[in-house]
Amino acid sequence: MSVMYVIDQGATIYKRGNRLVVEKMGNIIQEVHAFKVEQIVLMGNIQISTPTIAFLLQEGIDTVFLSIHGKYRGRLVAKFGKNILLRKMQFDRMGDPAFSLALAKQYVEGKLENQRILLRRHNQELKDQTMTTSIHELRVMLNKVHSADNFDTLRGIEGKATEAFFRGLRKAIRVEDMPFNQRSRRPPRDPVNVLLSLGYTLLANTVQTAVDVVGFDPFMGCLHSLDYGRPSLVLDLMEEFRPVLIDSLVLRIVNRRTITSRDFFKQEEVEPPPPGVELESPEKEDYPILLSHVGMKKFITQYEARLREKIFYLPTERRLEFRDVVLEQARLLARHLRGEEPYRPFKLS
Repeated sequence: MSVMYVIDQGATIYKRGNRLVVEKMGNIIQEVHAFKVEQIVLMGNIQISTPTIAFLLQEGIDTVFLSIHGKYRGRLVAKFGKNILLRKMQFDRMGDPAFSLALAKQYVEGKLENQRILLRRHNQELKDQTMTTSIHELRVMLNKVHSADNFDTLRGIEGKATEAFFRGLRKAIRVEDMPFNQRSRRPPRDPVNVLLSLGYTLLANTVQTAVDVVGFDPFMGCLHSLDYGRPSLVLDLMEEFRPVLIDSLVLRIVNRRTITSRDFFKQEEVEPPPPGVELESPEKEDYPILLSHVGMKKFITQYEARLREKIFYLPTERRLEFRDVVLEQARLLARHLRGEEPYRPFKLS
């Protein structure tokens, strides 16, 4: 099954028998059998009828709402996980500071190791001194992870390592008109940061889907502190996959010019909306630079293609698609909570 993205502004999605149809200005632009879809992602001004919502809930098709610029808004979930025993165990085990700290160290170790491997691969050809220094700093930080005796120390190590990683990452970008000086999240101030932020939003959605399938409570994690409305477990499980699925993807599509500077525009250059369609007007300070509609389609296509790539997954000793690897890591976490086997982060080889 697949994920169905609807991003054409002003489009309407409705059901026709057992098919899902996307229509815009009287023209059908997409039609698919419902049994082929496990999730729908609606981005921006997309209309959906009450009967269609009821059908999606009936068929168990997860429906996610994002802004046109990729900001998460919410989701329709057909059924909340029935595995109350797993969720109770999740709260009990993650409420234990020693257990939570040990698990958080695994998340950080996975993230830092994958960041180091990604930079090392790119530096084999570049042999850039800044990147070499970043690789060394990541190795030093990795050696400190398991000696951290509290969360503040661990998060400090992770923060310093990530700063070193992005200093090295900018040297891996070989396109002059796509500069990347440093990571900026709120707001993303350049095209590369826009792609990174969008990618992390899509990755969070992928991870949350896995979390829901296994039956966890997405809000109870350990590395990311608990806060109102923060899906801490989703953010925890994302960490080891950020370099694998997003950072590497952004480097690929930028360096191959799949997405170029022409796919972005500033707020004062806002594209005119289609006839009869009202587009969102985000605050300029929140979105000083935007990805065009065409650029958004390109990025989503590339992200889904990345999820379909296969890699050898050691715990199962089989080649799996990355989307399945994310799900298997969530299942591994469940086994870890039950005391059946230790949690080990997914690492590039």
